[in-house]
Amino acid sequence: MKINIAPDMTIAAVQESVQAVFPHLKLVFFTKPHKAFKGSAAKFLIQDRNLLLGLLEKQPTSGFLYLEGDMPTWQVERLFEEEFGLHVQVFRKSGNTWLETSVTDSLTLEQQEAKGKASDNVHFEFVDPIDYREQD
Repeated sequence: MKINIAPDMTIAAVQESVQAVFPHLKLVFFTKPHKAFKGSAAKFLIQDRNLLLGLLEKQPTSGFLYLEGDMPTWQVERLFEEEFGLHVQVFRKSGNTWLETSVTDSLTLEQQEAKGKASDNVHFEFVDPIDYREQD
């Protein structure tokens, strides 16, 4: 997959290009970097999807990132960092929740996508815990 990166693009545009190929994965942008297999602090999360990439880069540049399905998650995150100075985390859909994939950074994008897709069929139901105080 070839992703165009340009200063006048929004975070949403990059997210949509990734989700067009991997609908159960989402790129989330942060203001600070993180290490492989580590999470990013929520206080550094960028919530404005309409924010221009040029405002996040120290030296805004244009170019392309080439992502393959067999790339490990940590490598994808590192490419964004090294090539454009963008701090991203890959999140995977799990039922109705988006999970940060820091623990599974060694899985490829295809493996992450497969785990996300498999979670579509999982339905989480609330079950009342047993209250042992009411037993005889």
